[in-house]
Parts: sequence; C-alpha cells; structure tokens
Amino acid sequence: MKKKSTSQPAPVRHSPWLAGLSRRSFSEDGSFKRRRLGEGGLRHAVASREGGFLNLRVLIGLFVVLTGVLLALLGFGTFSNVSAQPNGDPNAQGAGQMKVIRAVHSDLSPPLRDQPVQSSQEREEREQHLNPQLPIRHHDRPDPVIQSSFSQQLMTSLAIPVPIRQWAGVGQECEVCLGVPDTNGAVGKTQYVEMVNTALQVFDKLTGTSLLGPIAIESVWTRFGGPCSIHGDGDPIVVYDRLADRWVISQFATPAGYLDPQDECIAVSQTGDATGAWYRYQFHLTFRFADYPKFGVWPDGYYMSANMFPPGPPKPAIGAKPFVFDRAKMLVGDPTATLQTTKGVISPDLLLPSDLDGVIPPPAGAPNFFVAVTIATEEQEEATAQGRVQENVASPRAASAPAPKYKVWAFHVDWNHPKKSRFTLRANVPAADFTVLCPEKDEEGECLPIVPQSGVAQKLDAIADRLMFRNAYRRFPDGRESMLNNFTVSAKSVAGIRWFELQRRHPDGWTLRQQSTYHPDDSTWRWMGSIASDNQGNVALGFSASSETIHPQIRYAGRLATDPLNMLSGERHLFDGTGSQAEAKFMGFSAPKFRWGDYSDMTIDPVDDCTFYYTNEYYAKTGRLANWKTRIGYFKFAQCTPPDKATARFFASSRGAPLSNALVSIDGIPYGSTAADGTYDAVLPPGSHTYAVSNPAFATQTGSFTVTNGQATLVKPTFE
Repeated sequence: MKKKSTSQPAPVRHSPWLAGLSRRSFSEDGSFKRRRLGEGGLRHAVASREGGFLNLRVLIGLFVVLTGVLLALLGFGTFSNVSAQPNGDPNAQGAGQMKVIRAVHSDLSPPLRDQPVQSSQEREEREQHLNPQLPIRHHDRPDPVIQSSFSQQLMTSLAIPVPIRQWAGVGQECEVCLGVPDTNGAVGKTQYVEMVNTALQVFDKLTGTSLLGPIAIESVWTRFGGPCSIHGDGDPIVVYDRLADRWVISQFATPAGYLDPQDECIAVSQTGDATGAWYRYQFHLTFRFADYPKFGVWPDGYYMSANMFPPGPPKPAIGAKPFVFDRAKMLVGDPTATLQTTKGVISPDLLLPSDLDGVIPPPAGAPNFFVAVTIATEEQEEATAQGRVQENVASPRAASAPAPKYKVWAFHVDWNHPKKSRFTLRANVPAADFTVLCPEKDEEGECLPIVPQSGVAQKLDAIADRLMFRNAYRRFPDGRESMLNNFTVSAKSVAGIRWFELQRRHPDGWTLRQQSTYHPDDSTWRWMGSIASDNQGNVALGFSASSETIHPQIRYAGRLATDPLNMLSGERHLFDGTGSQAEAKFMGFSAPKFRWGDYSDMTIDPVDDCTFYYTNEYYAKTGRLANWKTRIGYFKFAQCTPPDKATARFFASSRGAPLSNALVSIDGIPYGSTAADGTYDAVLPPGSHTYAVSNPAFATQTGSFTVTNGQATLVKPTFE
C-alpha cells in the first residue's frame, strides 16, 4: 500500500533506480552501450517500446525536472518558514571559516512504543538514490604489506572466538524496492539498534528478541512535518552516545521541489531506551546533494562527513565536507541547536569523523579527528599553513607518482564563538603502497562491478573508492589514543582489506602504529569491512566474503593485543549466505544493480567493553537486489576482561524537586544531562573528578567527588 501525502506536493526527485539504469543506454538493436543517461533519456528509451503516448510524458517530465533544477539553483524551498537560498538562507550565518546553520524545525516525539507507526512494508515504495562513485586518481603500485598466510603469525584461527549468538536482522521484504540495505547498528546498555534502508528495529542485545519494529525510519518523524516525515531517502546511521547513554539516528531527506537529498534528519533519544521518546531535528545542510553521510560521537558535538555533488543529474563529486551538530543542546531538545560546517569542501577523498569507544574520553578540549586515505586526491595537497601540519614525509618521489597518505584533520568547534572554530590538516602519515580495486572502468571513469558470486554471472560493486564506516577512536589507560580504519584494495587479483591504526600521545601528533592488507592465500574476495577494538586493544574486523564458488558470507577476523603488529590471527564465519544477488530486470531490460552494502558496522559493548557486535547483509536465496537480508551477531576474546570503571550517580534538584535537562560536565568534558527524575549516571575511570552541572534557569553548580572501581557514588548538586 502506497502512502499518500496531503500536506504538500510530491517533490521532483531523481529516481535512483533510473539513475542506476542510466549507467547504460540502449542502442537501436537493443544492446547496451556505455554512456550516462539522464531520466529523460531513459524515458525516451522506454517510450520507444511503449509508443508515442510517452513522448508527451517525456516532455512533461523534462519540464518538471528542469523546473526542479532551476528551483535548486535559485534555492527557493517550498517547505518550512525559511528559504533555502545557497548564500542567503536565513538559517545560515557566516562565521570566519565556518557557516552556522540553525535547525529548520525540532520537537519531542511521543514514545515510539506507544505511537502508531507505519511498518517498513507500508511506507511509500521508492528506490533510494544512486550512490555516486568518487573519482580515482591514485597511482597504483605493488602492495608490500599483504598478509597472505596465517603461518606468518604465532596464533591460529582457533584463537579467534566463535559467535556467542547471532540472529536475523531487518530483511528486505518489499517486492518492488531495489535498494541496498546500508546495514549498520549499535549496541547500548541493554539494547541493540539496527538501521537499514529505510527501516529501524530495536532488539534485546543478549537474546536478539525484537523490542520494536521493524518500522519505517520516517515513522520516527510522524507528525513532525516536512521532508523528514514523508521524503526520507535513506543512507541511515545509528550511533550510541556512551557518555550520555543516548541513541542518535539519522537519514537524509529531499525537500519538496528538489531533486536530491539536501536535509539531514537527526533524532536523539530522550533516555537510553530506544523505544521511548526522541528529540527530533531537521537541518537544511546545503543546496547540493550531500551523499553518504557518516557520523561520529564526540564530547562537544555529533560530527558528520558527507560527499558533496552538484544538484540534478549525476555529475562528478565536488568533494567531502565536515559538519558538527551541537550535542549539548540536542541532548536536552533545545530548539536553538545549530550546526557548523566549513564554507567550502575540504578533500576529494571521503572523510570519516572519529567515533568514541571506551570508558576513557579524549583529553578535555580535544578536537574531533577526521581521517581520509588518498584515493581521489591528485596530490600535492600539502597544507600551506606552516606549523599546523605534522609532516611524516616518506622518501621523495616524482610529482607524477606521489606516495599514498593517511590524512588527519582536526575539527575544533567553538559553539560560543563560531569564528574561532577551525578545521585544519594535522598529519600526512605515509601509507604503504596499494592498488585500487578497479581493474575496469566505464566511459565515465567509474569502476565496474568486480566481486564474483557463486551461481550467477553478476558481479558486485566493491566500493573501493573510500574508507569504510567507522573511524573507531579509543583512548587507553596509558594515555595512548588510537584510530582504526579500513578500505578495500586489490590483493593478488582479488579483493583484500587494508586496515590501519593511527596513534598519538597527547599533545603529540598522529603516527602510524600498524597497517596490513588482509588477504589469506586463497581465492576468496573480502570487502565491505568495519573494524574496532576492545578495551585491551584486541581488534576485530568484520567483512563480506564471496567468490565464484561461494555465495556472499559474513565473516570476521581478529588479533590479540599481544600478537605481532601488522597481522590478523585468523578468521571466523558469522553467517554463510545461501544465495547470491542476481541480475534485475526492468521492462525486459537488464538493470545494472550491482551494489552491495553500502557499509557494515562493527561496534563494542559499552558495558563490558569486550564484546564485539557486527551486522552485515547476505542472501538466503538467489534473487534480485530486493531480496537481501541482514544478520547480527556478537563475540568476545576470552582474554578480554572489563576495564576498571565506576559510576557517578547524579541527582540534581531545585527546592526539593528533581531538575531535568541539567547538563553535566566532568573534568571539563561534556558528558550528559539529567532525566525527568533529575538523575544521570556517568560511567568513569575510578579516582577523583570535578564536575559542573548547568541549567539555563540557575547558576552553574560545581564540585568534586571520588569514585571507586565497581562502585556507585551519589553526587547531589542543588539549585536554588
């Protein structure tokens, strides 16, 4: 059943399905020929089969599309009480290097468990956008860090833990949808939340029992109004804010009258229960297409990156851009919450913000760190500002063949004085050479699908043009800070996963701790990775695996902190698919829908800081793109023990009554806020700490306390 809206007219939008078809056009004899084809071109091809009646529809469609493009260029929005002019948006203000953008709209939802919600099957059935590829300008060279055999290590695969439990996640039941799942999830104190295109489900994290859903993501914004309620277009992300015990979910949306997603819909749970109420926000980011948004939690903000594309028909990428949303205000549902973003794009390569894991927060005032690998970069992009960039320069090379780098940027946000906010390049860390997994390109320079599957001729897109979600940040008790990342490369003629760890000791700069290309000596293709570590530094890398003799599978590999650097110790199967993605048909023609992913997610349990949770997609039976399913599972290394930690139990009150929405900072670091009953539990390293608790109606209360490992200490700030 399709959903109809009476609140506002349907927008003029790209059909991503059509965009997917547009990679190939049809010659007069019915065969494929390579060239990009816009919607009008596809409609013309279809019209040649259906007769002249469609010609009028083509003209009307072309007129509507051109009108939408004109509106996009002029920036006239049709929803909300503000315009969306690119340089004149009343919600946007210039502030030095940054642009400050106010929320278009915000409110508090009813509890999800109580309100009527539309199921993922009841939502309007429409295909999400095409995921445009980024340009590849990397200079390929032999990879010197391929790990080809477990015999290189002291450990065997027996050291890698088997799954403790795994269960079915959200599956694609829509019979006419053709979208990839964009599988991701996060684990909290008692729940696991999974998001896919375009549904959400909440599970008991230990048993896998469903607590809510699956429901359409748009239903979170029921009665919110605007594009978040009726035009959510996917690319969903869920992250768990372990400092505040909150959930953060997002997806992008297409404003009425526009062709592409330009708004970000973000919701922050009011408590640690994802089935409860949510603070909901809509932000108009840009007049461009902000694709592939990825989030990271940090004490001073919710950070995001996106790849920017011109509006309208598919065009080359403009570049990646960073964003940060005001976490402190969004934790209490403050309608004055803003975002800050650079006025221009930063890099041709995808950026990933750091996402906090573990009990120990980053140093007070530390910026969020964005990481990229030079795949799209046409180097020499060395920073011009002397003294702000840490150079780790490798041996000189010809200008035409620059060395690859892991780049690190620092995003320092100042919410009170936006002109002081800065986004600066901090490190150019030399990377081992590699070959991009792109053996064949089409006429537009885009990589052709390459990953084989059992039983079908169709190959899958490796998405080898970017880092894969997440950029997992952790600070260890000895002060060492770590960031783990991964991306797909070519390894001995199949797909392998380059994973790397950057480290620093504050206030020193970032350096390389270890890197390797994971490819056991077999014919299996491994891609679509996600990586994280536990509190002791043990590492787990989840990924998809496929070949001509096996259907796509969900696997993970790992290493102990005591293993030799640059090596993974072995591999386990989380779940083996029993089908492959087959060729799709549209009106008798083959549709090149070869996408897989577009991402997966490895997260770590915030309670024991040992148990890894992983989710990815698979096929139960061979079928077209709409037949995907997802799986969720967890495991832990036997050697891992929970970290030392304690609880500071805050109870804020005023004249004897509980005080809600009081923001709590500990040791100068924003942590969380008090609930309706005035309480907030902060999980901390044992020892002595200082605090500041603030509420706009009162003077800030400060003090100190001491917590003991495994114990809870009551802290009672009182406001008069």
